[in-house]
Amino acid sequence: MSSAAQSSAQSSAPQPSESNQAPGGSAPGLTYQPHVDICDCGAEVLIRADVPGARPEGIDVSYEDGVLSVKAVVPARTLPGRSLREEYGVGDYRRSFRLGEGFDAAQIAAEYRHGLLTIRVPRLAAVRPRKIAVHTA
Repeated sequence: MSSAAQSSAQSSAPQPSESNQAPGGSAPGLTYQPHVDICDCGAEVLIRADVPGARPEGIDVSYEDGVLSVKAVVPARTLPGRSLREEYGVGDYRRSFRLGEGFDAAQIAAEYRHGLLTIRVPRLAAVRPRKIAVHTA
């Protein structure tokens, strides 16, 4: 994982955890840590998180005191009849990342499409890598 963004939870698979709160979520108390890909792209850090089943209006991305937090509420699933077997775990998603210095919090942007949340965290212009032109004398 990049040193630019460190996950507060470092599990290899999204494991459910018990919680007493499930505001608007499906299974009371079930919360998952979504799988993420984090890319240091020079001018920005790109975070992609799998949050299937969430609706755009149920996703909250926030930044406070150097911590980027993602919360996604997943509505309950109902089956049209008597359930014979239920293996698909349904729950909300939560994950946080501590960002290093030099990011432009006012320009953080998020997009959600087909179960994939993409967050762009741009670096401040003063700390972005840049190419220095070498001139001949």
